[in-house]
Amino acid sequence: MEPQLAGAGKVLGVEDAERRALLFANPGLGGKYHATRTLLGAYSLYNPGETAPVHRHTPCASRFAISGDGGFTTVNGEKCVMDRGDLILTPAGLWHDHGNDGTDPLIWMDVLDLPYVESLNCSYFEFDYSEAPDDQSNSAMRSERTTQSVRYPTGYSEQVYARGGILPMFGDDGRSQGGRHSPKYHYRWETTREALFAMKDHDGSPYEGIMFEYCDPTTGRPVMPNMSFRVQMLRGGEATLSCRDTSSAIYCCIEGAGYTEVRDVRLEWQENDVFVIPNWMWRRHVNGSPDREVVLYSVSDFPIIDRAGSLRRQVKNEQGDIVDVVSF
Repeated sequence: MEPQLAGAGKVLGVEDAERRALLFANPGLGGKYHATRTLLGAYSLYNPGETAPVHRHTPCASRFAISGDGGFTTVNGEKCVMDRGDLILTPAGLWHDHGNDGTDPLIWMDVLDLPYVESLNCSYFEFDYSEAPDDQSNSAMRSERTTQSVRYPTGYSEQVYARGGILPMFGDDGRSQGGRHSPKYHYRWETTREALFAMKDHDGSPYEGIMFEYCDPTTGRPVMPNMSFRVQMLRGGEATLSCRDTSSAIYCCIEGAGYTEVRDVRLEWQENDVFVIPNWMWRRHVNGSPDREVVLYSVSDFPIIDRAGSLRRQVKNEQGDIVDVVSF
């Protein structure tokens, strides 16, 4: 997809389409531009110096940096400058704009719960953003803007919310909208990778390897109400046992190479490749290298399925027997 993105970057400006993205359209969904029935996925590209205008919407969205330097998303007044592997949240209802202050083209992976929100007939986008001087509420002093003013210091999410087990007592300034999503918008890959590799010598799960979930530091719950964001590591030569559940997920390989068996299909992947696992299909991951770790990032609709009471999970043990872990 990278050559197609580069070509799009030459002929289509963000001023023409507001956002420049290639969508992961699943051919099994009847022509819809969705990756699964609940998740939309895409690669976005921003050239040096480009900015995408501010907007907000009812779907929750996320950005996962793939390549480039100097890229940023400003969320609710916090400018989140991204490095490869960083996760940035743009929760439902929060104003956000994007840009590239670097010298190279910037690519990230988008995942949104747009198909789910559309199925409820609740998808709504708003583009008319305005600010008053010094963030005052006097409507007479407000002026329309295409980008937000930065109101928080650089690295605010990391400074305030990145220390496990320790929370500030001075409030979140409404950042979590009453607990609907994480008040931490920026999850740095450097911190995540350090935590992941610190567990390298632990047994982990025979079905997932070493896996972490990104969570709301104030509640311990998933960072968004409709999506679960996870990262997992397979040690050199590690192969997981098979499992399946009623959620669907979009995966991206961050480090290493290997393959995933989805039912009777073998999906080969390497760094930056994306693959999708539909709901209720057997899957197993295999690290193709005996001496290098594999790291996979994934976004699933697990919270939707769990909240609806429709979660079911099965695994196969070493003898090949099917075991119900979560049943109806």
